[in-house]
Amino acid sequence: MKRIVFFPLLAALLVGCNNNRLTPDPGSEEKQAELSEKALVSILTESHYAPNEFAEALGAPSMTALLEEMVPGVLPWAQALMKAKVLSHLPALDRQFAKECGTSLLDKRCWEIQSYTFSYRSFTADGRGQVLSGRVTFPRSKEDGIAHQVQSLSLHFHQALLSPDCAPSENLMFMPLKVLWDSAVIEPDLQVWGITHGVESDASESAAGTARQLADCTVAALEVMRQHGVTLSPDGYTTNWGSSQGANATLVFAKWYELEAPQWFKDALRLKSTFAGEGTVAFPSYILSRIIPHPEQFPSIVSFIAAYFYPYSREQLGGYDPDEFFVPWLVERKVQLKDGREVSYMKAASMHLDELPDWDKVQEINTLDQFFAADMLTPDGKLDENSPKTRAWFSCLAKHNDYFAWEPKHPVYMAHSPEDDLVPYDSVEKLYKDISNNGQNPQVHLLSVPAVEGKLINSNLGIHYYTSFVMSINMACAKDPEDMTLLYRPVN
Repeated sequence: MKRIVFFPLLAALLVGCNNNRLTPDPGSEEKQAELSEKALVSILTESHYAPNEFAEALGAPSMTALLEEMVPGVLPWAQALMKAKVLSHLPALDRQFAKECGTSLLDKRCWEIQSYTFSYRSFTADGRGQVLSGRVTFPRSKEDGIAHQVQSLSLHFHQALLSPDCAPSENLMFMPLKVLWDSAVIEPDLQVWGITHGVESDASESAAGTARQLADCTVAALEVMRQHGVTLSPDGYTTNWGSSQGANATLVFAKWYELEAPQWFKDALRLKSTFAGEGTVAFPSYILSRIIPHPEQFPSIVSFIAAYFYPYSREQLGGYDPDEFFVPWLVERKVQLKDGREVSYMKAASMHLDELPDWDKVQEINTLDQFFAADMLTPDGKLDENSPKTRAWFSCLAKHNDYFAWEPKHPVYMAHSPEDDLVPYDSVEKLYKDISNNGQNPQVHLLSVPAVEGKLINSNLGIHYYTSFVMSINMACAKDPEDMTLLYRPVN
């Protein structure tokens, strides 16, 4: 399958908002610093936390409310685990910062956890220049002028979000807990969340697009760190994390890093390993095996289905506009956005807006012909895989979610639950075999996530969502992807 070179900002970063380009000099620290400065637009907010109070700051109101309703026992467990993790790491960090600050361990703690949200230049999945937002969190001395070198960078693709308040730039979620390993945690909001909510479509199903956005976010985050006297230690390294909806982009980023990243970027990060859990799928087989056979579930996932179309341009979709893939009423019904624009119902769905009109009518959808355009279907109402429109759609998805023609050189850990009710285990197992050359590549590992006890889950949550939430806590508490093997059993 043809590879896509999808990181133009890293190879030639935009200057300001025009089309002038800078060509980096590989290996030049001066050029790296220049590109980092150009990537960063502005720091939006900053927060300071005492280490022993940090765990209490994690989470978003919407997630807390849902978990308290759906799984009452899991939130107290997560909070207790995170507080225990904080306490276990304080002695080592106290010693490190006392040495840097020139103070005694008996003195008042001289360090804190700082978190900055920022805007940065990147591109949408369809190639348009766009300013996006993200967050970087790291430990730092309270005193200005005292430099600190973190031991690692932790890059994170977040899961599907319940609400805008779960975006990294809106609230500290759980992954920033990794700062306790003396790590700087870098989290892009990604296209559709943060400052682009209500502006852009969700691009999570374009792993190529969101991986590019993470790379650009990382370049900007390094500049935020530099401005505050924090850098990656010369013997430090980077780990790459993602789960559920973020898992695909995690793999694509790892592939791009190995095969296409400029040397200055590799020198700046020094990627060590990757963890992708509970969501690695191969398109279009996942669409055919899990989505298409269940049109009765379309009303509950309409926003996610819309994200399979609307981040892409007409050119990327083989000459078709995204609106052309749906029945007339879903695109003729217009929704007015806050900025005054009018978009089709399905376009609005792809933007994860809080409220959409005609929701009752959407709930009546239970067959393919109520959803997809007639020229994508056979006479008996099944998806026509040979339709030019269907082929164009599948080709686009495959190109933007391509992990193949790749022999990983760095450790890659894929983890999945055999009980997952949203992403079939056998599809993940097949993907593992493809990437690992049928298990012959020792760098690629498949981990089995333990079964979930039924009594832990209330009826409306589902195994995938529960497992993914618990996985997000486990990821936040682990130092490196390799450590996830202590929680999940290696299959081979």
